[in-house]
Amino acid sequence: MRLQSIDALRGVAILGILFMNIYFHGSIITGYGELTPKPFTDTIIEALNSVFIDGRFRTLFCLLFGAGLAIQHHAYKKKKYSPKAFLTIRMNWLMLFGLVHGIFIFGGDILLLYSVCALSILNSLNLPLKKLRRKAYLFLSIGAALALATTLVLVFFLDEQTMLRASTEYNELYQLWFSGYFNQLWIQGGIAISIVLTSPLFIYWQVTGLMMLGAFLYRIGFFKRGFTQSQLFIISLAALSLICIDFIILLNSPALTDETSSILASTSAIFVALIYAHIVIKLSHHKNKIIAVLSNVGKVAFSLYILQSIAMAMLLRFWHQGFHLSAQRVDYVLIACGFTLIQILIAHYYLQYFKQGPLEYLWRKACQHSLYKRMYKNKNAHH
Repeated sequence: MRLQSIDALRGVAILGILFMNIYFHGSIITGYGELTPKPFTDTIIEALNSVFIDGRFRTLFCLLFGAGLAIQHHAYKKKKYSPKAFLTIRMNWLMLFGLVHGIFIFGGDILLLYSVCALSILNSLNLPLKKLRRKAYLFLSIGAALALATTLVLVFFLDEQTMLRASTEYNELYQLWFSGYFNQLWIQGGIAISIVLTSPLFIYWQVTGLMMLGAFLYRIGFFKRGFTQSQLFIISLAALSLICIDFIILLNSPALTDETSSILASTSAIFVALIYAHIVIKLSHHKNKIIAVLSNVGKVAFSLYILQSIAMAMLLRFWHQGFHLSAQRVDYVLIACGFTLIQILIAHYYLQYFKQGPLEYLWRKACQHSLYKRMYKNKNAHH
C-alpha cells in the first residue's frame, strides 16, 4: 500500500528542486551572474534561499530515494526474490536515464549520481536497524566534515569569487555556452560525469548517508507518524544553529558563489529537510487538499523532473537567450512559480486518465524486460 505522505513529500521535493536549479537551467557554466549594483530583491531572495531552499529539496529527495529502496527491498524479499538483483537492474536503467538526461538536456542531473550511490549501498539495506543507523550517521558525518572543509578552502584559501555579469569572464562563458548545441553537449556531459567521478571528495558520502537514513526512517515507521515533540525540538534547534553558522560564514564572505553556498548549506539542509518531512507527514494524517495535490505531483515525479529540464532548456536556452543578460533573481523565481503551477495541473489531469507517469511506465517496462531476459538466461543455463 502506497503511503500518501511519501508521495506528497516526493511532490514537495520535485517542485522545490526547480527553485534550486532554475539559475543553472539557462546556462550551467555561468549560473546566475551577479548584477552591479545588486538589486535589493536579490539580497532578500538569497537570504530566503539560504534558509528554506539551498540543498533542502535535494536532501529530501535523497531521503525519499532511500525510503523507496527500502520499500522495494522489502517487497522483493517478501516475494522471495533477490532484492539486490532486482534493484541492481532498476538502478542500471536509472543510470542510463540519468546519463541521457545529463548529456543531452541538463548537466546538473541527479539521477546518474543517485543510481551509482544506490548501487553501492544495496547490501546495507539488509543491516539490522542499529547498524544501518550507525552507518548512515557515519557517512553523514564524513559528508558534513568534507563539506565544511571544501567551503573553507574555497572561501579562505582559493578566494572564490562571485561571477559578475558585467565581467569579461561572464561574457566569454556566455558566448561559449550559446555558440551552439553541440558545445553544450560536451560541456553538459563533462559536468554530469565529473559530478560522479569527483563525488567521493564530498557529495557521495552525504547522498549515500541520506539514502541509508531514509531507509532507516522508513523501517521505523517515521513516514507514518513523524517525530515526537522532543525529537522535533532537538532537530529544530540543530537546524537553527547550523543556519546561524551558515549566515556567519556568508556575512564574512559576501562574494560566495551559488555553488559554494549550496555546499555550505548542505549540512543544515539535512535538519531542515527532516522538519519539512515531519510537517507534511502530520498534514497527511488529515484529509488535506494541499497534501492531495502534492501527492499527485509525487506520483509522476520522475516524468516532471525531466519535463522541468526540457521546458527550462527550451525557454531559457533556445527561445529567450538574452533573458540572462538582464534578468534579476525575482524573474527566475517567477518563472519557477509559474511552472510549478503548470506541473501541478499536469499531474492532476494526467492522473485522471493514467495510473503512472510516462517515464515511470517506461522505466518499469524496461526493468521488466531485463528481468525476464535474465530469468530466461538462467533457465537455459540450468538446462
